[in-house]
Amino acid sequence: MAEPYRIRPATAEDVGFLADVSLATAQGRLPADFDEVEWRAGFSDWTIETLAMTSVIELSDERVGRLRIRRTPESIELCGIQLLPEMQNRGIGTAVIRGLQAEAATTGVPLDLGVEKDNPNARRLYDRLGFAKIGESDTEHKLRWLDQKGTAVNDDLWGADTARRYDTPGVGMFAPEVLGPTVDRLAALAGEGRALEFAIGTGRVGVPLSERVSVTGIELSTAMIDQLRTKVDEETIPVVIGDMATTQVSGEFTLVYLVFNTISNLLTQAEQVECFRNAARHLTPGGHFVIELWVPELRRLPPGLPATVGVADPGYILLDTYDVLNQHVVSHHFHFDEDGGTEAHLARTPHRYIWPAELDLMAQLAGFTLESRHADWSGAQFTANSPSHISTYRLNP
Repeated sequence: MAEPYRIRPATAEDVGFLADVSLATAQGRLPADFDEVEWRAGFSDWTIETLAMTSVIELSDERVGRLRIRRTPESIELCGIQLLPEMQNRGIGTAVIRGLQAEAATTGVPLDLGVEKDNPNARRLYDRLGFAKIGESDTEHKLRWLDQKGTAVNDDLWGADTARRYDTPGVGMFAPEVLGPTVDRLAALAGEGRALEFAIGTGRVGVPLSERVSVTGIELSTAMIDQLRTKVDEETIPVVIGDMATTQVSGEFTLVYLVFNTISNLLTQAEQVECFRNAARHLTPGGHFVIELWVPELRRLPPGLPATVGVADPGYILLDTYDVLNQHVVSHHFHFDEDGGTEAHLARTPHRYIWPAELDLMAQLAGFTLESRHADWSGAQFTANSPSHISTYRLNP
């Protein structure tokens, strides 16, 4: 479920806990001659001096983390966010940072932070959240997030407007002939166990599947979760806020699944591999990871041109532009008045495309074996001309 965290100002009574959090997150990176007693004394004095910029992160009234923020008229600086090890990878840190991004967007200032060079996991998180490197010291990378339009990262892609327009009941990908076979296949793979959907969105698949098996979701967009909550409550489908490459939920599952090309929203090969590994972390031995993904359409590229027209319907045109060197494609969605209006709405969605063979290698790196590949959810044969595929991987014992 979405973690009910809260942030409150730190007090002198919290200093011991704040020291515990700092030490717990530094394990494995402390020098051999580290003197904990001396360090705690210095930490206590320093924390008291900077208490005004220090907060405690709480979860269900229990202290779970430390947050330090410096606010000036020119910027918001995230000086540090640390969570107890058992509270990491649950979407709390991501949610806190997205809240700071929203604050920075509202006030029109950048959000700055430093990340230690020997902490690559944190650096990957900040990269995914849209931070860019602006400098470095001997020990840290200096990163900045700045949204010129005053909206938080991903709001243009998966914000409230997108969430409201996303569902098309009864037609397109919401049509019964599409959803029926999808839910049937996933329910059969889940069996008597639990299912976990990466990037559950508004619950297009998760909601009908939850009528047959227990479903939990991971989702980065709070706007999409809000739309999901108009259909089912948190008890019916618990959702953890976070990204699908690193966020973890409690318990084990017999099925993890990703539908409608969502793995391509991860824009690097490393992130896509981490998504496989995250699926493996949640599955019981022999459990299944199912991915629905389109086949790159490079054969349709006109000679010397970088774009294809995917859809040309009244009121809507889809244009895909390809960067074949980096395996990137941007989908440009043009919506306009089909009766002759002069204005159009443009939305763009970036992707990293993956060939089926590359997807299989990612699976092997994470301990999976390809069990089947079909052209659709009904089990049609996958061929060289299939535009998409349903690939089912089994976690090795």
